[in-house]
Amino acid sequence: MSAVLACRDVTRVLGRRRRRVTALQGVNLDVAPGESVAVLGLSGSGKSTLVGVLAALDRPQRGEVRVDGTDVWSLSERGRRGVRRRVGWVPQDALGSFDPRYTVREVVAEGLLARRSAAGGPDADELCARVGLADGFAERMPASLSGGERQRVAVARALATDPEVLLADEPTSGLDVLAQEHVLETLTRTGQHRSLVLVTHDPRVARRVADRVVVLEGGRLVADVAASELLSSGLAAVERLVAAMPLERDL
Repeated sequence: MSAVLACRDVTRVLGRRRRRVTALQGVNLDVAPGESVAVLGLSGSGKSTLVGVLAALDRPQRGEVRVDGTDVWSLSERGRRGVRRRVGWVPQDALGSFDPRYTVREVVAEGLLARRSAAGGPDADELCARVGLADGFAERMPASLSGGERQRVAVARALATDPEVLLADEPTSGLDVLAQEHVLETLTRTGQHRSLVLVTHDPRVARRVADRVVVLEGGRLVADVAASELLSSGLAAVERLVAAMPLERDL
């Protein structure tokens, strides 16, 4: 089965002159239709840089990013905008990505405006309900919501374009265990008919959501393992991650 989202030999260098850092080096990744992949790694491993590259928001110095076989960076800017509508993005800082003047309904409607063929699709209220936000939430301001509720608004906005792939960058970071569970359940449920790439530093989250886990270390992809085998893989990179975050409580 061909990949819905793929990158080949991706290298991304950040900074300038003496402060240049190789954030990604020769990364290859395939995501199959309907597959859930967790990108696991410690802070500074290149996870967020990779999700920016996969979202066609950040151009690598070398390599290709393909959506349904199309090389994203061979397209015009107009063509890339079309690709971006097929790849939904859930940022780590949901509140910071919202216009502070907008209600929840208006935030979600931003995604609907980006979709050319919105006629006949769900409206903002339906999308809020789909991610588990009760009646009345659409009228509220995002600043009045809890962290977990804001993340679900971000998921609803990402779903508005009916993407083939959802990219979620540390969507549970800083949330308590109950809020994490709500967000992960939302991502799992809404991702049943599309691919999901979830970035996390937490092996528990990776096992909870993913079919497959890839591990980044120093900008390199150093492991690719079934989620069910993550803790028994014996891979040194996985053991370092587990040591950095003991699994004293499962999600």
